[in-house]
Amino acid sequence: TMVTGEAFIEENEKKKMIEKYEALSVDMETASIAHVCYVNEIPFLAVRAITDCADEEAKDNFEENCKKASKKSAEFVRLLLKEWKE
Repeated sequence: TMVTGEAFIEENEKKKMIEKYEALSVDMETASIAHVCYVNEIPFLAVRAITDCADEEAKDNFEENCKKASKKSAEFVRLLLKEWKE
C-alpha cells in the first residue's frame, strides 16, 4: 500500500499516514496523475518502485537502487502487458 498526496509531506505527517493506512511508502506524484485520469475518465494504473528509504544514506545508494528498481518495474510492466494481451 502506498499513500500519496498533492504536496511534500513533512516527516511527522508521513509517520501518521503510514501508521493510519498501514502504508509501505509515501509519494507525492501519483495523486496528481490519478486525479487527472479520474476527472477525465481515463483508466489509470501506477507502477512505482522504491529506490531509497529517504534517510541520510539515500544519496549514497540511489543510483544503484534506481537501476535495480527500473529493471524490476520494466519486467513487471512487460508481464502485465503480456497478461492483458492474452
